[in-house]
Amino acid sequence: MDELGKMINVSLSVRISGLAMTVLLAAGGCQVGTEPRMRQGSFFGDPMGMVFPEPTALGKHSYGWTLSEQSGMLYTCRGGFIDLGHLRESADRTRFMAKLLTGMLAENKTQLSYRIIEPSWYRLTLYYPPDWAITPPEQKEKIARDVAIRLGQYLAHTSVIWHEMLTWYGYASSGFFPERISSFSWEDPYSDLLGTILGAEALQDTKQSYDAAMTELIERTLWELDVQPASAAIAAERKVYGDWYSGEYYFWVKMKKRSFDVGLDSGFITPWLVPGICPGASPKPIAAPDLRFLKEYGFSAEVKIYPIEFEKVPIYAALKLDSDQGVEPPIHFPLLLAKIRHDAILHFGADVDCPDTEAAGKATGLLPREDGNE
Repeated sequence: MDELGKMINVSLSVRISGLAMTVLLAAGGCQVGTEPRMRQGSFFGDPMGMVFPEPTALGKHSYGWTLSEQSGMLYTCRGGFIDLGHLRESADRTRFMAKLLTGMLAENKTQLSYRIIEPSWYRLTLYYPPDWAITPPEQKEKIARDVAIRLGQYLAHTSVIWHEMLTWYGYASSGFFPERISSFSWEDPYSDLLGTILGAEALQDTKQSYDAAMTELIERTLWELDVQPASAAIAAERKVYGDWYSGEYYFWVKMKKRSFDVGLDSGFITPWLVPGICPGASPKPIAAPDLRFLKEYGFSAEVKIYPIEFEKVPIYAALKLDSDQGVEPPIHFPLLLAKIRHDAILHFGADVDCPDTEAAGKATGLLPREDGNE
């Protein structure tokens, strides 16, 4: 059989096994609520190029469809570039997961299967504390609420990391245009994590709706990060043009810098700041969620991802997984991220994940390249 035939057979087997897994997971789990809507990232959200909104005119956040909500690229002195579309979507992923978990806990279910924007299926197994059945109702309700929100944030953050990994291997949210161009772009990890943090905080607000709380939190948080007017964001983008990325519009963008800092190593994500935009400013790292808090209540949890996208083939090959195995984030994410970073270095150079090309060149003994390639 020729190579094309082999590729077709592999693709078909992935799709068939993916369909079987879909049926299996749907039968074994529970699904509740409406999935959050996908939002376009700032690089490709407008056919004319990046959008730089004024921070005083961002509109009202909405989980559902709306015309009042503004997206685009902002610049903050302490958080660097903020992709508002990524932030909003990540917050809504947190809300979606918290709602699913609330129902799961109310019914004392031990397994939950779900999808969240991408086609991949997730299987969550939740282990309850031994005395959960005799826990007083008021205490149980309080614990369940906290577990649903914090675990929801962790699962939302897991899903946005998975999204970046899928797009690195060519996944297209639209179904047409591969998104590897913007995979792990320098503003995404920080914007995504910040969104899950704000989403969790909005869910803790019992005095107003989630949308109203998110609208206030976005405004307050951006000012705390010292958000700059659109003119400064444009100036920051011009300063990194040619070094961090080059080209205009969708097909002609070349991403030369990638941020693989998703919080798996240090537990924090540190933003990239543009030199000269806010002299003397220091970056504000933010903490990534993990599952350790569950021990406080006697819970534990396991999550596995079962991709049905065609990108499963190269991902499983990189991880050396059998087709029926699930991806376990604590085990497999660091391995896959290391492989992605290795491939990025081979393609773009040793300084691909360092914002300061000159400093990286001095540290590695390499001369800065003009085109980002070897």
